[in-house]
Order: sequence, then C-alpha cells, then structure tokens
Amino acid sequence: MKLTIYFTFLLSSFFGFSQNKFIFKENGLTPKVISSNIVRLTENEIHKKSLEWIKITPKNINLASHLSNNNNTIYLNGLEDNAIRVGKQFYHLKYTVKIRFEQGKYNFEPILIQTKLNSKYDLGWTDFNIKSGSSFFKNGRIIKKTQSYVKDIPAILNKLNNDLNNYLKINSGKE
Repeated sequence: MKLTIYFTFLLSSFFGFSQNKFIFKENGLTPKVISSNIVRLTENEIHKKSLEWIKITPKNINLASHLSNNNNTIYLNGLEDNAIRVGKQFYHLKYTVKIRFEQGKYNFEPILIQTKLNSKYDLGWTDFNIKSGSSFFKNGRIIKKTQSYVKDIPAILNKLNNDLNNYLKINSGKE
C-alpha cells in the first residue's frame, strides 16, 4: 500500500515539478531556488523529516554531511561519482545545497558545484559556475561537447529535490 502511495506521489510530483525544475541556460542555473509546499507542516517538522530523509537516502548518492543551524537551514554536501561523461572521460560531481525551512514549505538552493576528472592523478576539484552558462552555448544552442554538463547537473539536482519532496509529502502524515 505504501509503495502504491509512493508511486502516486512520484508521478504527481513529476508532473507538478515539470514547470518548477532546474535547467541550465546561457544565464546559468535557473531558477536559483525552488520552493516546495509541504501542506500543514511546521518549520521544525519539515526540518526533522528532512534530517530523517538524509539518514535513509541510498548510499549511491553519497550524502557526505549536513550542518544545521537553529532548525532553519541545512547545508547538504553530496558527492556523485562519475556523474558527467564527456567523450571517454568521466567527472565526479560535488555539490552543496542550502535547504531553508519555513512554515509549510522549504527552499532548495544549490550554492556550490564542483567537478573533478576521474583519473589516477588527483587533479583537484574545479568550481563550476552555476551563474553563467555562456561557455556551454554558441548562438543560443548547446555546444555538443558540453551537453553532458548542461543536462546532467540539473538532472542530479532535480532528482535530489524530488526525492526530498516526495519523502516529506509521503511521511508528513498530514497530506
């Protein structure tokens, strides 16, 4: 029964989020923040349920840590191995997302994204500019070589946000 409810919420959230999801354009990642309503839950309840979700999230997402200050904000650090493929090369993706809680809603805001070539040599992490995408586009079209960045990074963020949203709605007990 719970599985049926989960898939119902998953499908409804897919269609509900179709107008409110991250995409990467020439002017960067848009929107900058996604606000999601969680009906009739307090700020503290949304915060508590979000911490529960972090604890049970599958390990393949590699949620590294979270920092919480006064039940209003969580900074979520994640690592996604081999998240981006460019030709024959794979890049790891590291991100920090700020999740801010208010009465009946939360705001999901990516604040830092870094990439690192999967190589036997440690070439270090490189900051990914989420405020400008002009280097990935030419004449308004995606440059084929950079297509993976433009599609995969927003897809990872959207999946993370959708998973959190679904968990909060299903486990709110008030929906």
